[in-house]
Amino acid sequence: MNMHFKPRRATCIVECDHGILLTDTGHDMILLPGGQANRGESRLAAAIRELKEETNLQAHAAIFLFDYESRSNRHKVFYLIATGTPIPMDDAKALYYSDTIPADKAAKLSPATKAIMEQFKTVKAEHQHHLDALREICLRDRLPL
Repeated sequence: MNMHFKPRRATCIVECDHGILLTDTGHDMILLPGGQANRGESRLAAAIRELKEETNLQAHAAIFLFDYESRSNRHKVFYLIATGTPIPMDDAKALYYSDTIPADKAAKLSPATKAIMEQFKTVKAEHQHHLDALREICLRDRLPL
């Protein structure tokens, strides 16, 4: 498929106590939270909206990390700092965390999710101090986005 015709997807990385938040769509696939941007909607706005719709988390900060092109989507990947109690909502049937996901569920991680999480590890290793500072400021002051 030509890159031009691939859907534009906003993809969220949200780190929690038990790892990166993951959503089970109920379609035999586990993904990072996110989804397609609506017409006229930026992918940043879509990331914030989709996170709230799928997990009930409220974003307090979001930064662009990198672009990733999968077989079916053109992803803009964002690192979001959010608060609230994660609850599966909308098209998310269940939530998991990368550090504690059961083996049978880990086998259902999409190839794009695996690749994006690997690329994030590299970015995180390079910029951990920036991510920590952002998290501390946002969560200390509960800055609204």
